[in-house]
Amino acid sequence: MSPSPSRPVSLLDYLMGLRDNLPRQLLLHLGEINVTRLVAFIDGFRACQDVNGLHDEEYGRFFEWLRDVKHEFPPEGWEVKYLRECDGDHERAIARFLGFVAEFVAAR
Repeated sequence: MSPSPSRPVSLLDYLMGLRDNLPRQLLLHLGEINVTRLVAFIDGFRACQDVNGLHDEEYGRFFEWLRDVKHEFPPEGWEVKYLRECDGDHERAIARFLGFVAEFVAAR
């Protein structure tokens, strides 16, 4: 998943790459399969984009879709909700989130 010199990798495309090879990619990128680490990774990715002047509007549209269309973004955050609904299973919670990413990407 190396970026093209002419086009940076969007966060949703990066997350799709993680999804394509679960759980191996999560272990490589996060060190362990953990929802909190994925949230921190996403926050760091977005911060890096901002510092480099890249405004990933599609990720914002994804969260609006997740909240407004799917009703899957409660005040406590997706990570708390999915972890609770998956009985504390981090891999299932992450897979659920990445499933919504895939659904959104497929519809674009």
